[in-house]
Amino acid sequence: MSTQAKPAATVIVLRDSPNGPEVLMLKRSGRSGFFPNAWVYPGGRVDDADRSAATTGAAKGLARADKAFGVAALRETFEEAGVWLGQGEATQAFRDELNCRSASLADAPHLVADLGRLALWAWWVTPENEPKRYDTRFFVATLSRAEAQNVRCDELETVEHRWIRPIDAVNQAEGGTLFMAPPTYLTLCELSEFDCGEAVMKASVDRDVLPIMPKLDIDDSQWTVVLPGDPSYPTETPVDGPTKIEFKAGRWCRS
Repeated sequence: MSTQAKPAATVIVLRDSPNGPEVLMLKRSGRSGFFPNAWVYPGGRVDDADRSAATTGAAKGLARADKAFGVAALRETFEEAGVWLGQGEATQAFRDELNCRSASLADAPHLVADLGRLALWAWWVTPENEPKRYDTRFFVATLSRAEAQNVRCDELETVEHRWIRPIDAVNQAEGGTLFMAPPTYLTLCELSEFDCGEAVMKASVDRDVLPIMPKLDIDDSQWTVVLPGDPSYPTETPVDGPTKIEFKAGRWCRS
């Protein structure tokens, strides 16, 4: 019997640079129970309190009934990266309380999460044969240069951060110097096609976001990730782009 996937959310945070868009990547602590030492986007599980937090606006592409995913995305961005996308002053002291789970956004009604800063980009569900499973909405958001300067790791779940062009992140993942989970790698491959953050946000409006549950085969340190639409994974809703990727010798590659 498969484990039920827990609701989660993550944010692909972008800023523009003279050389094109850059994405915020955070390095997980080596003590993390899920993908330790991996480079990730800010994100985490949806908390019950996220359903009752104060909000304004609406995330593009997200159903009203799923609003808690957007709240969780903004909360986790503040917890892990120190950037609050909303109304009201979010202090470091309150960030510490959130990180140690002694408070929630519902305890701070003066903080209003701005869902209008988000647009739905992807929807990934962990394969059924995995012991830890997540039903994760991936959002995109853009920061101004001033907002981007506020990024600070929490030194608990995240221990390092960097701004990097998506194409450079892809090249480093394929070169074995940047370890990341399959959805992170594949979304970076998509984002490498855009020349600015605004173009990404505009593209999100026309995306038909459907859940993607890959098939995962692990043999020693080699992973094969098969996506809907591959000849071995027929479906009426194939993914765009590659349908099979592999992780071997510490490197990602597209089949």
